Amino acid sequence: MTGRLNIALDFGAGTGPVAVGQMGWDNMRREAAAEWDPAFAARPLPISPLLVKTHAGLLRPRGRAFDGLPGVFGDSLPDGWGRLLIDRELQSRGRSLADITPLDRLAMVGLDGMGALTYRPEEVPEPVVEIDLDWFARLVPQVEEGASTSELERLRAVAGGSQGARPKFVAQLSPDGDRLRSHRLPLAPGWRHVMIKRRAVRDPAGAVEAEAAYARMAKDAGIEMAWTGVLRSDRGEPFFVTDRFDREGAGRLHMQTVAALLEVDFREATLDYSELLRVVHGVTRDIRATEEMYRRMIFNARALNRDDHLKNHAFLMHGSGAWRLAPAYDLSFSQGPGGEHTLTIGDEGRRPGTSAFAEVAKRAGIKPRRATEIIAQVDGAIARWHDHAQAEQVPPALRATISDAMAEAKRWP
Repeated sequence: MTGRLNIALDFGAGTGPVAVGQMGWDNMRREAAAEWDPAFAARPLPISPLLVKTHAGLLRPRGRAFDGLPGVFGDSLPDGWGRLLIDRELQSRGRSLADITPLDRLAMVGLDGMGALTYRPEEVPEPVVEIDLDWFARLVPQVEEGASTSELERLRAVAGGSQGARPKFVAQLSPDGDRLRSHRLPLAPGWRHVMIKRRAVRDPAGAVEAEAAYARMAKDAGIEMAWTGVLRSDRGEPFFVTDRFDREGAGRLHMQTVAALLEVDFREATLDYSELLRVVHGVTRDIRATEEMYRRMIFNARALNRDDHLKNHAFLMHGSGAWRLAPAYDLSFSQGPGGEHTLTIGDEGRRPGTSAFAEVAKRAGIKPRRATEIIAQVDGAIARWHDHAQAEQVPPALRATISDAMAEAKRWP
């Protein structure tokens, strides 16, 4: 069991790590407690601007949203696919699942997780220099029961602390787009940090191409998106690829999802977009960011991206301590829990339309004329769905299903 972890912020690009503190596990309370580094406490960076108001004493979690971790460190903890890999590897070494703590998992994330937070001592996996998509696709089905310890370690090495249910990994992509290598290597000229996702078993055929088409459509709607595309393995299987927005060249950015900022369980939290827009304003103090989130809300409603939970909205902090809204991500066709949006829109979750949009705009202080302009821009991009879908080779049946659903959504009052 991991005893104590040293926490630091590493913004990369030769700046050197900034010590944040130490974190230990309280086995009696089944929670972690963090002690701030004195130098950091004297001149702190606002790594959790909504909840951490003082750097005196111990920082403990407010609840169980992140398995007993304080929320600020919650985004470093892999969930879904990443957590499955870690737990399977530890179990293959003889560890009991009941005895694995969040600190054990953070030690396996180590220095190369999402964002800029790092954890020592780390459990360093064997390096995977060159990455083959067919190798990844072959091993994914074996994770549940057939993969060896060495194979699990290799998969964990490329996971990079990634989150979400779909099988994914992080890597560096060559300038010509033909080669993938370890994200842990120094970034060579022309190479880029990327995240790559494979279709989940429950996803329909064409889900990867549809997500790429949604990214194109979102950009057309004026939404800030990282670069996206589709890679194909030697066997022709498609993989969704996108630039990592927590990396800027060789530099790194501190990242917090809204779930971590509020320290709430994204699977249970109920929030309205009007409240989310207030969070955006509170963190960024920028009306342009507030309008950007309003634009994303319209897009999610019109395009039926209903898996819009609080881990699918994030912020980025530079080494200076300045916060901004992260690019949009995980945009895809989704019917949502029970046929509703995870976040309500003007208190409406099932059929949000123009009246719900107007209510959110009113609560957020967005003028009616500006709100109407944003809606028109989004609707214009969605009207070109077939162009975006054709460009990304979305299968005709899925293309039609999505088109019919979007046509219905536009009729909601």
